[in-house]
Amino acid sequence: MKTVFVIEDEDVLRNLFYEYFEMTLPDMEIVGSSGNGQQAINECIEKAPDLAIVDIRLPEVNGLEILQVLKMRLPNTKVLIFSGSVNAKFIKIAVSGGVDGFVEKSEGMKHIKQAIDTLKEGSKYFSPSIASEINMLKASGTL
Repeated sequence: MKTVFVIEDEDVLRNLFYEYFEMTLPDMEIVGSSGNGQQAINECIEKAPDLAIVDIRLPEVNGLEILQVLKMRLPNTKVLIFSGSVNAKFIKIAVSGGVDGFVEKSEGMKHIKQAIDTLKEGSKYFSPSIASEINMLKASGTL
């Protein structure tokens, strides 16, 4: 994985990703970013990044819808959800939609690097709180 597209509606977080990748993952290039869901889809399809980091709550098209479009149109692009909007319903939609990773924002940026390293190895990554929720959903038979 070499290229990344960031889909996040908060300017501060988008800028933080640029700094974070420059300092922590200099071998990866952010090829674009957007805070608008529809614009993000169009740009991702055009740029075909190796990885899309996607928030859930976005204007026009939400991150779960973006996941579905990217998985259909860009099957080789890994999708990592990075969101503060986490609940069982969203997790079920993301997992059933083929998400490659899911990190809750409150767990911090350290999980972004762990997620990317795991995705590079060909596995999926779920931060601790997300993995715990997935296990509870599986145990209850709802996933």
